[in-house]
Amino acid sequence: MKAKTLLSKFHSADSWFHVNRSLNAYRGCEHGCVYCDGMSESYYVDDFTSHIRIKDNADEVLRKELKKAGFLSQTELETETLYPFLSDEDAARLAAGGPRKQVIGVCGGVSDGYQPAERKHKVTRRILETLLDYRMPVMVLTKSDLVLRDLDLLKEINEVALVNVMFTITLANDETRQIFEPRAASTEERFDALKEVRKAGLFGGVMAIPTIPIIGDSLENMTELAKRAKKNRAEFIQFGGMTLKPGRQKEHFLRAIERHFPQHLNRIRKMYSNNDRYGNPVWQLLPCNVMLRGLRVCQEVGIRDRSVRHRLPGEFEENNRVLQVLLDIAFYLEFMLGRSWAEVKPYKELATRVEQGMPSLKELSENGQLEQYFNTDKRLLAVVEEVLARGTCSKLERLVEEADHMTGTGTFNRF
Repeated sequence: MKAKTLLSKFHSADSWFHVNRSLNAYRGCEHGCVYCDGMSESYYVDDFTSHIRIKDNADEVLRKELKKAGFLSQTELETETLYPFLSDEDAARLAAGGPRKQVIGVCGGVSDGYQPAERKHKVTRRILETLLDYRMPVMVLTKSDLVLRDLDLLKEINEVALVNVMFTITLANDETRQIFEPRAASTEERFDALKEVRKAGLFGGVMAIPTIPIIGDSLENMTELAKRAKKNRAEFIQFGGMTLKPGRQKEHFLRAIERHFPQHLNRIRKMYSNNDRYGNPVWQLLPCNVMLRGLRVCQEVGIRDRSVRHRLPGEFEENNRVLQVLLDIAFYLEFMLGRSWAEVKPYKELATRVEQGMPSLKELSENGQLEQYFNTDKRLLAVVEEVLARGTCSKLERLVEEADHMTGTGTFNRF
């Protein structure tokens, strides 16, 4: 197929994957994961796992969209005849170093960019070549070890921007994994690929999402995944729950449960009996809050339970550290502890301001200009000041303690 557009709308302060925009090289996915959100009617893709549409012009569309957003490629910058044809606006951007770089999620949106079709068609590789030319930071989320084919290209991007390769790994037992992810790489292959990615000097971790209720959220499975993630040098392992949207997605998943785990069918069906439009379960019926349990597991294993926000080219290290803590606070408040949006919002808004680019927060603090520059709640300023001084803050530490206490007391379904 010929794609008309590729990049998603811009969004900031993403506390899960730390991307600003994402794309899909294909429509549909051969991996055939039985819980896949892509099967739901909301994506308007019939035969999602068996009829794969190849966006063979994806790299051309991406180049046009990046140029329209004001980014200039190395190819353009090195072309001697470019400068006379620059508009005044483009010339001003170039003089200022161009627009702030955006992290592009090239793989792991609705479909996997490293699904089997990629071996032949190499759409994802051409996308990466384009992003290298534009020196754009890259995030990859995949269930395939085919990503190792492009390790040379990813290393080049990492030298001029950054590359973060995350692997979706949800089940330690590969026989069980094959039931739910029939045509994806094995659990062992993914961990081996993670090890190679880290060995190559790239950032990388594990997204244990979705963690399937009853089947994947056992202490045994989660602990084994965390141990193997640590062994293979993952920066983190983040656990997350499963959504089942009413219609094709939920029906397909429940048929698989009936076929392979009939003893759990009625219980799982009740968990998703509310027919929530976004696929959220009835929280009170879940065996546990997997993120709270994941926190305890990660503490015991000795690995970070949250994804890492890496510093972009040209970004101050202290600004990135403040941003990481703000995103962690917002994440714990919203997803771990179920607090109101009114409590979460100030931290998200401040994180957005920091991510969009600011002077050195350290220098502003040293010059007594932080309050004047931010013009925000003094409690938030105190958080920023403490992070600049300590690298963390008591607010985040209290939230972690509260989440850990809830886990220890078994209060998994407080929200």
